[in-house]
Amino acid sequence: MARRVAARARARAGGVPRSEGTIQDRARVGSGGAEDALDVFDELLRRGIGAPIRSLNGALADVARDNPAAAVSRFNRMARAGASMVTPTVHTYGILIGCCCSAGRLDLGFAALGHVVKKGFRVEPIIFNPLLKGLCADKRTDDAMDIVLRGMTELGCVPNVFSHTIILKGLCHENRSQEALELLHMMADDGGGCLPNVVSYSTVTDGLLKGGDPDKAYATYREMLDRRILPNVVTYSSIIAALCKGQAMDKAMEVHDRMVKNGVTPNCFTYTSLVHGFCSSGQLTEAIKFLEKMCSNGVEPNVVTYSSFMDYLCKNGRCTEARKIFYSMVKRGLKPDITTYSSLLHGYAIEGALVEMHGLFDLMVQSDMQPDHYVFNTLIYASAKQGKVDEAMLVFSKMRHQGLKPNCVTYNTLINGYCKITRMENALALFQEMVSNGVSPNFITYNIMLQGLFRTGRTGTAKEFYVQIIKSGKKDLIEQGLLEELDDLFLSMEDNDCSTVSTPAC
Repeated sequence: MARRVAARARARAGGVPRSEGTIQDRARVGSGGAEDALDVFDELLRRGIGAPIRSLNGALADVARDNPAAAVSRFNRMARAGASMVTPTVHTYGILIGCCCSAGRLDLGFAALGHVVKKGFRVEPIIFNPLLKGLCADKRTDDAMDIVLRGMTELGCVPNVFSHTIILKGLCHENRSQEALELLHMMADDGGGCLPNVVSYSTVTDGLLKGGDPDKAYATYREMLDRRILPNVVTYSSIIAALCKGQAMDKAMEVHDRMVKNGVTPNCFTYTSLVHGFCSSGQLTEAIKFLEKMCSNGVEPNVVTYSSFMDYLCKNGRCTEARKIFYSMVKRGLKPDITTYSSLLHGYAIEGALVEMHGLFDLMVQSDMQPDHYVFNTLIYASAKQGKVDEAMLVFSKMRHQGLKPNCVTYNTLINGYCKITRMENALALFQEMVSNGVSPNFITYNIMLQGLFRTGRTGTAKEFYVQIIKSGKKDLIEQGLLEELDDLFLSMEDNDCSTVSTPAC
C-alpha cells in the first residue's frame, strides 16, 4: 500500500514511478508475490491506453493465481474505466471466468461467457475450459460433455485436447471409465486436431484401474504404445501398481523394463509397488533386489516401502528382522505410520510376544500415534489367545476409554477367550453387552456361544440360546455340522417353550 501511495504522489508531481519497459517486464516475468502483482496491475491500469493489454492480462493472471476475488475486483475496475482507458480482450474474460469458477460461482462464470458472446469476440477454448472443470467438479460431467460435443462448435469454437481431457477426468471421477474409454477412442479415430495425448491416455488408464478393470487398462496402455504416444512416469507407475496388486509380476516387470528402455526413470511409487508385489507373491529375493536397486539409483524408500517389506516379514514369522527395519527407517528420519505399527504388532501377536507387543504399543502412543480398531483388536487377540482374558479386558477398557466403540471382531475375540477358559457367565455377559450396544452378532458369534455352552455341559442354556436363534430367523448363521448336531439333540425334546429363557435376546 505504501508503495502505491508513493507512486501516485510521484505521478502527481510529474514524475514517472517506473519506466514503461520496467513495468512491462515485471508483468511478463512475474514478481515477488501477490502484493507486487497488484502494484503492477494498478500502475498499468492508471496508464490506460499507454499500457499494452497483454501486460495488463499478465498482471491480472498473476493476481488471480493468489487472490481470485482481488482479480475480479481489478477486472471490474477495468470495465468501469471504459474503452477510452483500456479494453478487455477475450483473454481478459478468460481470466475472469477462471476466477469465478475457482470461487465456485459457475453462474457468474457463465454470465461472463455471455458478455464474451454478446461483444462479438471470437470464442476460444481458454474461455470454456475453466467452466468445464467447474461443471465436472460439481459432478455435472454430462453438462460439460454436452458443451464440448455441441455447445462449443455452435459458437464456432473447436474444443482442444485439454477440453476433452477435462471431460475424461470428470467421467473417471464419476466411476464412468468405460464412457471415458469410448470418448478417448472417438478422439483417436476422429483424425482431426484433437488427438489424445499422454495425459488423456493416462487419465483413462488410471480411471480403468481404479474402477477395477486392469485388463482394459493394460489394453489401453498397449494401444497408447501402438499409437507411438510415450507414457510418462505416472502412466507406467499406475500400470505397474495394478499388476503388482494382482500379483501379475511377469507383466509388471515387462512394463518396468519398457519404462527404463524408453528413458523414463522409476520413482518411489514405482519401486514401492514392485517391492510390495514381490513380497505379496512370496518372492522375497526379488523384493530385496528392487529395494537395493531403488537405493542405488538414488530413490529414497518411503514409509510405505518399508511397511510393505515389514508386513511380509511379520507374516512369515520374522519379526526380529522387521524390527531392525523399523529402527532403520526411524534412524533415517522417517516417521512410522499406523500401517507400520499395525504390521509389527500383528507379527508379535502371531508369535505370542506379548512383552514386545505392549512395548511397541507404548512407543506408538508416546509418538502421538492414535491406535485404531485394528491395533486394539490385535492386542486383545494376542492376550486372549494365550488365555489371558483379564489382560485382554484391560485393553478392551482402554479402547473404550479412548472413545472407540468395540466392533464385532472385538466382542467375538473376547467371547471366544472366555469360552475357551470355560467362563461362560462372562461370555454371556459380553454377548448381552454386545447386543445392547447395537453391535449385531454374526456367524462366528453364534457358533462360539453355542459350542462354548455345549462343551461346558450347559445343555439347557444352549437349548434356550438355540431356540432364540431359530425364532429370530437366524438359523442360517449356525454352522451346518453344529446345526445338525443340535437339531438331533434339541428337537427331540418336547418342551420348546422359551417364555422363561434367561439368556440374552439374539
